[in-house]
Amino acid sequence: MKKPCVAMQTDFGVVSGAMIGVCKTIDPELEIFDISHNIPKFNVEKASSHLRGVLPFWPKGTVFVSVVDPGVGTPRRASVAKTSNGYYIVTPDNGSLTGVLQEFGIDEIREIDETVNRLKGTEKTSIFHGRDLFAYCAGKLAAGVINFEGVGPAYPVSEIITFTIPAVSVGKNEAHGCVCELMEPFGNLETNIRIEDFERTGIQQGDTVRVAIRHAGKTVFDKCILYHRSFGFAPENGEVLYNSSSGFMGVAMNQQDFARTYGVEGGSEWMLDIVKESC
Repeated sequence: MKKPCVAMQTDFGVVSGAMIGVCKTIDPELEIFDISHNIPKFNVEKASSHLRGVLPFWPKGTVFVSVVDPGVGTPRRASVAKTSNGYYIVTPDNGSLTGVLQEFGIDEIREIDETVNRLKGTEKTSIFHGRDLFAYCAGKLAAGVINFEGVGPAYPVSEIITFTIPAVSVGKNEAHGCVCELMEPFGNLETNIRIEDFERTGIQQGDTVRVAIRHAGKTVFDKCILYHRSFGFAPENGEVLYNSSSGFMGVAMNQQDFARTYGVEGGSEWMLDIVKESC
């Protein structure tokens, strides 16, 4: 039986080589993949939205390692979550599981037992749990050295640390949500408005809509733009609303970086309004 692969994301770049090495030491045949090491430093919201976006496109049983851990070495829980759609996520329980919990559900979560699932010889340091706890435990789980129960004690799913994602509001000719993520390296905006929900507005591809983006009480973008199926339907350097590959609505510029052009960073505090208008 083929063993599940391990997929890693971090906020500290390609120095994850030690994490890969730890997994390979447990089982040289493990397949290990880097999905992103460019999460903005300490940004658990971006870790959350990136996990939500990539999870369903991997084989069932994949063991994800997500290390965006500003509280490394503190009493925050080191955990492994078993998702309702068939994956495992090894991560600090610090908000990184928010998007997956909301979108797919989590059936069970366990705290890593450091007495058995910590890399031997690292007990005197507490600043590289990505290597010493998360990669080590993920490697053991993927290799079949331990099963899920062998991770450590379970605790209630209701205790998972989450942050608030603004609710989506959809009505006739309008939709409201937030810019939860940037699609790099192009600087496209990913919203939390599902395509299926947006369809209830009655807005059709080819229509013109007014898109407004607000942050900290300030409007950073307010303009009428085209809604269409892809970037090339807008003029070069023009803005476009489209159905993103993530399953959510997206905003971009044709052959230009929307996020950097308008200073949009993304996250739960970046509010977005879409209203059909004849501009």
